[in-house]
Amino acid sequence: MPSEDRGSKSVRARTPRRDSLRNREALIEAARLAFAAEGLNASLDAIATSAGVGVGTLYRHFPSRSDLWGVVLVEPLNEQLRLVEEALRDEDKWAGLSGYIMASCGLEADSRGYLNLMTTRLDGSDTLAALRRRIQALIEELVRQARDAGAVRSDFRAEDLVFIMLANSRIAEATRDVAPGAWRRNVELFLDGIRPDRATPLTEPPMKPSQVARTMMRPRLRDPRRSAGTTKKGTDT
Repeated sequence: MPSEDRGSKSVRARTPRRDSLRNREALIEAARLAFAAEGLNASLDAIATSAGVGVGTLYRHFPSRSDLWGVVLVEPLNEQLRLVEEALRDEDKWAGLSGYIMASCGLEADSRGYLNLMTTRLDGSDTLAALRRRIQALIEELVRQARDAGAVRSDFRAEDLVFIMLANSRIAEATRDVAPGAWRRNVELFLDGIRPDRATPLTEPPMKPSQVARTMMRPRLRDPRRSAGTTKKGTDT
């Protein structure tokens, strides 16, 4: 009898842990889908509902939105890192830069949350913030190499990429259900505009990095459809 009691207690101890792991995985998958569809400020209540758990369970696993970001966003940031590293390895500096811009805009067109990924302040996640700084530094190097090789106009700067990213996100959103590939035409026009042939002087200097940061951190640019996450922790278990 004592051995049977010990066995039944062991089974009971394992069951809650399995349930907890299953709930965590469900929350991560629901968050991944919600961030891609709605942006990084997707409703936490909606994420919990989609995962089939209560919001209290979400907060027990992920006490803050930043904690959830820290788990979900590593994969797409690593994909962005892979793209820019691949572009830097291309001996044809125009092919490398233009290919990177097209691929990055393609990721953005496929995911509403992608623009947010590169622009939202990732407070509370030093790992993600460091990874994004690494990506931004490599982008600057990619643009510099293309400029030094004469592949792009001499006044083109990495900060100018913010314009194509902003424009692409709006175009992709507006045309997704009508002409899903329309964003490529806009990107191709942009690429033609940064080629050195017949470049005309620009009337405005490039934005400073601090100006880019201030521009991109405005809520209306981070996520035009931002839905507020829950502000109260639930009481469910």
